[in-house]
Amino acid sequence: MATKRVPQTPIAADATIADMVEVLDKPVEYVRRVLEKLERCKRAHGDAQVRVGVRGRAEAPNYLIEYARENTKTRELETHQDAAYSGSTHRELAPHHIAEARNWSPEEMNITAVSALIGRLRNPRAPASRFSDED
Repeated sequence: MATKRVPQTPIAADATIADMVEVLDKPVEYVRRVLEKLERCKRAHGDAQVRVGVRGRAEAPNYLIEYARENTKTRELETHQDAAYSGSTHRELAPHHIAEARNWSPEEMNITAVSALIGRLRNPRAPASRFSDED
């Protein structure tokens, strides 16, 4: 493994993309690419949410796209992984990355929250929506 010259920004174990906007290399581009993957998942499965990787670079964290479905037998909502992506290239990662639960934040953002986030990034002077968690 190569030695890292730049000290890594630590990623909180329960981080979401919204928590990391300040440290992302290209926040608008990163969130736009994540939103593309969420939209693809939503078209395929009817739902989409994202969790960030907590063990990589905070400037371009990997991310996991998931969707929730109701189990027809138990009527409980179950989360299914769609795919994991590299935060720097936005290419799909090998499936073994998904299985390692400690790689991913337990906190997710749904597609609506990510859409609102990119809106705020593109138009920072717009009044904050009532759904914003900033006060």
